[in-house]
Amino acid sequence: LVSRRVSTSQDDEAFAENAYRSDLSEAVRHVSRPMSEAKDKGNDRRPSVAPLVLVSSQRVDDSNGPAKEPDEAPQDFAGFAKSMGAKELPDLLEAAAAYTSFVEGQASFSRPEIMKRVARVDPSLHLSREDGLRSFGQLLRQGKLRKLERGQFTIAETTRFKPEQRIAGE
Repeated sequence: LVSRRVSTSQDDEAFAENAYRSDLSEAVRHVSRPMSEAKDKGNDRRPSVAPLVLVSSQRVDDSNGPAKEPDEAPQDFAGFAKSMGAKELPDLLEAAAAYTSFVEGQASFSRPEIMKRVARVDPSLHLSREDGLRSFGQLLRQGKLRKLERGQFTIAETTRFKPEQRIAGE
C-alpha cells in the first residue's frame, strides 16, 4: 500500500513536469539547428526577434542627409513670446503652441503642456485653470488651434506667431 502511494505521487510529479515542459516548449522558439552546430560556424547569435516599433514622434529619419546648422541659437519660450509681442493670456497660449510646433518641431501638443509653458513664463500672471481653459477654448473656436485626436492639438498654419512670417515682416 505504501509503494502505491509513492508511485502515485511520482506519477503526479512526472505529469506536472511533462505539462511544464510542453508549456515551455510552446513558449520558447526552437532554434533551427543544434547549438553545437551554430558554435562550430562561429555564429553565437540568438535567433532574431521582431524589432520594437517607435511612435512617429520618436522616429529618426536619416534619409534627409545631415541637418543644416541653425542660423542662431534657439531662444527660450519667454524670449520668443516677448519678440512676438504676446502679452495677454490668449496670445501667450497661441504663442506657446506656435513655439512648440515651429521652434521645437513637435507635430502635436497637449493642452496641459501649453498651459505649463505659459505658467512658467511669468509666475506673476497667476494663471487660473478656468481662465486657461476659457482662452484655450476660444483659440479652438477661432480656428487658431485644431484638435487632432483626443488630447492632442496642433496650431493653424495661418497663425500670426509663425517665426518665418515675423522674419519676413508680416
